[in-house]
Amino acid sequence: MDEYWKALSQEMKPRFQEISMYLIGLSFCWLILFHPEFREGFFMFFSGFGSMSPFFVALGLIETGGLALCIAHVFINREKSVIEKGLMGWFVFGVSGVTSFFVGAETLNSRSSFMMILVTWNILTSVLMLLQMGMQKYDISDENASSVEIISTTAILVAVLFLADQYFHLSWAMILSVGIFYSTSIVITAIWLVNYFDLHLFNFTK
Repeated sequence: MDEYWKALSQEMKPRFQEISMYLIGLSFCWLILFHPEFREGFFMFFSGFGSMSPFFVALGLIETGGLALCIAHVFINREKSVIEKGLMGWFVFGVSGVTSFFVGAETLNSRSSFMMILVTWNILTSVLMLLQMGMQKYDISDENASSVEIISTTAILVAVLFLADQYFHLSWAMILSVGIFYSTSIVITAIWLVNYFDLHLFNFTK
């Protein structure tokens, strides 16, 4: 029984799947492409918000590097270096933290329980990544995603972002928050269930 609970705790241990990092990066790119106010705000990092501050320029470069790695690594069949995991971790931490702040500000004028769930989830994501970076234990999986996983999760994410953007007309912060929630909860849960029950639904293309 003890061995069962130990094995279960290892399976349930919070970790960031390669596919989840990719989907968060894709959500970020959606906003850069379709939300000018978000794009302008992001690019302001590279001008130091008008002051050419090296601190903000460095943050912009770190976030850009992490974004590129999150998207690229889903197509690369090799282990990530510590530096790569660090950049990816800082990207997710920054995105989740900033999104939590803006969605939290919107929540002040709303009683929506759904918005509270998104805020809480994003804060937990940020705290988890910060703790892992503080302990120098970047629990980002090196397990390669299959072609089916990449195609199916990307298609679903695009559909979710399109509905949130064009049908519900959510703010950029809410859209990104929905993307993070989908990427780090629903996808991870589905993959965990498949792997735990040994269903092998996604493995036939590997």
